[in-house]
Amino acid sequence: MAFNDERQRLAYERVRDFAYSLFGETNVQTVEDLLALQEGSTVVYLRVFPITSEKPGVEVFSYIVTDVPASEELMRFLLTYNLKLTMGAFGLMIEESNRATVLLTHTIPAEALSKEGLYLSVSAVARVADNVDDLLVEKFGGRTAIGMHGRNDPHERWE
Repeated sequence: MAFNDERQRLAYERVRDFAYSLFGETNVQTVEDLLALQEGSTVVYLRVFPITSEKPGVEVFSYIVTDVPASEELMRFLLTYNLKLTMGAFGLMIEESNRATVLLTHTIPAEALSKEGLYLSVSAVARVADNVDDLLVEKFGGRTAIGMHGRNDPHERWE
């Protein structure tokens, strides 16, 4: 895995070590430059990236629904739901075909990250994503995004 600098490498190692300690090493998989863990029908990803040239950040996110029509109704639903969230926000990746992927994301500055903070962020993203994925598919179409990056059944449950 390539890092932009030593700070990013150290932040990644810290996030990985926290994730292994919190959720069990067998439940945390490496997928490209991401760490991934599964809860219910949701896979939560952890990514370390540069916020600035000197400050790395940790993004905790989940793909929730994929191949959903990008409609004004969907966008209004997600924006309204964002107001109810205590951590993170929904976003859309819209393709040229006007099909979209809904994701939920929460970013933490790496220097402010604690083990407890990572647990809270992962738990919040997993809980919301697991609760809303079937609702979104039923209301707007598409399909749940479980296994989007090849992650299958977890070895054990962490929550």
